[in-house]
Amino acid sequence: MEKMIQINPREIAAEALMEIMTEEAYNNMTLRRLLRQNGAMPRQDRAFVTEIVNGTLRNLIYIDHVLNTFSKTKTEKMKPWLLAVMRSAVYQMYFMDVPDSAACNEAVKLAGVRGYASLKGFVNGVLRTAAKKKNEIPLPEKGTAEYLSVAYSHPLWLVKMWVAYYGYEEAEKICAFDNQSPDVTIRVNTLKTNKAELKEMLEKAGVEVRDGKVSENALHLTKTADLSRLEAFQKGLFHVQDESSQLAVKILDPQKGESIMDMCAAPGGKSFTTAEKMENAGTLVSCDIYEHKIELMEEGAERLGISMMECKVKDAAEKEEEHELFDRVLVDAPCSGLGLMRKKPDIRLKKDGNEIDSLTGIQREILENAAGYVKPGGVLVYSTCTLCRKENEKNLEWFLKNHPEFEAEDITDFLPADWKVDTAKKGYITLLPHKTGTDGFFISRMRRKD
Repeated sequence: MEKMIQINPREIAAEALMEIMTEEAYNNMTLRRLLRQNGAMPRQDRAFVTEIVNGTLRNLIYIDHVLNTFSKTKTEKMKPWLLAVMRSAVYQMYFMDVPDSAACNEAVKLAGVRGYASLKGFVNGVLRTAAKKKNEIPLPEKGTAEYLSVAYSHPLWLVKMWVAYYGYEEAEKICAFDNQSPDVTIRVNTLKTNKAELKEMLEKAGVEVRDGKVSENALHLTKTADLSRLEAFQKGLFHVQDESSQLAVKILDPQKGESIMDMCAAPGGKSFTTAEKMENAGTLVSCDIYEHKIELMEEGAERLGISMMECKVKDAAEKEEEHELFDRVLVDAPCSGLGLMRKKPDIRLKKDGNEIDSLTGIQREILENAAGYVKPGGVLVYSTCTLCRKENEKNLEWFLKNHPEFEAEDITDFLPADWKVDTAKKGYITLLPHKTGTDGFFISRMRRKD
């Protein structure tokens, strides 16, 4: 028991970082597992581990630039354990309120934990120099894509793409926003409660709550350790969902009693919101290709008191010979996820842009299939959580060109009154995260002609 109490949070953080970087592991799943395995850690230490891991990943390109500036052995040649320890130490020194000496000393100790005692001097030397020379880090020339890539830790190919799309200043603002720690956004379950009641209940539980800006039933939470332990969660009074996703459902505009299909539904948030807007009355078929995700959606629906969802295993790109037609179909397609980097910092390290063409092919297959499920007069909404024109605007153009039976529909009335969106009349919107405070997102709405 004594041993469990003496868990070193810095060691857990380094362990997580090493796994994420060497085993292609997802940061949220790795963190969750390691925190569960070390459940005796106090809440403050759990938060410390989470901050180090997510913060290091968010700033990894810059951190490696710092290490490579002061170390003769470059990061790609370092032992994975030592690299994880040193990366996390630089994050603590440069981005957290941790004394440089504490970050250095603890890193040197950790070097010895895994049998690298002979390299303690190396770790100590590099980190002490990095601490002393914080204000002397050479960066690429300002005004270049290379500068944004290093200063904001975004891959160069992505920065170049965004500069081409949005211009240099806008690209820099997106990168800066991506590097902020996200809060948690939830949607009030209107089948069971209202915003005022839920807010009061959460505040009594010590959670900081503020209203959403885009969706009337959105709340932003801070000071939340483990949402699933909250009574309000267990009673099914909310589900976690970004305001961008809530807006996609608002633009779908589901009505009570209608028949609706959510073609790529997992993890279920949009289906849950759809069911709540429909007052749990009508037909809602929620599909996903993976069996285990169907089970998770069914559990979520049960917790929220949603009985109308029919969850089924289905490949959204695969045509069925005979099938029913729906009033509304939602395609929130699998995508490169480039709008989620604030919440999933490992995305920026695991994507190289090469998968975009294959994703575009899948997205078009799904859209092609989706067209056949929409009734005449019905609505099709296509959305992604990425900022990539090939996956967004270009797919919309392609679909409308190949499906003259559909037309884009003005979405101005679904947007906040103070938003000035030139493309809304053409049936689509791109949510730039620094402007909307949401994930980066694309939403388009089309209607099938009668």
